[in-house]
Amino acid sequence: MKLIPVLLDAVVPPYEKIWVLLLYILLWNGVSEENLDKLIQHANVQAYSSLIWNMEQLGGTVTNPGGSETSIRLEQRERREPTYQLSHWTPIIKDMMEDVVKDGLDQKLWSFVSDPAPTSSSQVAVSARFGHWHKKKVAIEARPESRIIVYIMGGVAMSKMRATYEVTMATEGKWEVLISSSHILTPTQFLDDLKTLDQKLEDISLP
Repeated sequence: MKLIPVLLDAVVPPYEKIWVLLLYILLWNGVSEENLDKLIQHANVQAYSSLIWNMEQLGGTVTNPGGSETSIRLEQRERREPTYQLSHWTPIIKDMMEDVVKDGLDQKLWSFVSDPAPTSSSQVAVSARFGHWHKKKVAIEARPESRIIVYIMGGVAMSKMRATYEVTMATEGKWEVLISSSHILTPTQFLDDLKTLDQKLEDISLP
C-alpha cells in the first residue's frame, strides 16, 4: 500500500490516517522531523500532531536524530500455525508467555525472576486422625499445575487476550494463563488515550 495516496484521500477518516502514519513511523524506527511535518500536512491532521508525538512517551521513536530512516523490527518467533485472514501478526507477549511455560526466560532481561517453585505432588495427603481408613491414594480433580498472571498497564488489546487463550490451550491443561488490565483497548480507545497522555503525565508530576 502506498502511503501518500492514503494520506491525501479526503474520504479516509483522520484516525485511520494517523494509524497509517504511526505504523509507518514505527516500522522505520522514526523519520526525519522534516519528513514528519510533510506527512502530517499531507494527511491534514495538524490538530493531532501532539497525539503522534506522544508515542515517544510509550517508548516509540517518532524522529531519529540523524534523519535517516532505517528499518528496525522486533525479532519475533517464527510461527507456522494458521492465522486469521486479516491478521498475520502475533503479539510478542505470546513469545514471553511461552518462555515462562518452558522455563526459558532470558535471565539477562528477567534477572529479577526467581527460579520456579517445585511442583506439588498430585496426590492428596491422607490424615492419620481417622485411623488410615482411606488407604487408596486419592487423585486431585483435574486442574492446572501452574498459573501465569499477566497484568498490562494502560489497557489490553484483543490480540493479547487471544494469545493468552492460545498459550493456555497449547499446554493441554498443565498451565492456566490469565491476563488483566485496567480496560480493554480498541483502536479508537488507544488513540483517545494517546491524545491526552501528555496531559495525564503533567497531572501526575504536579505536587
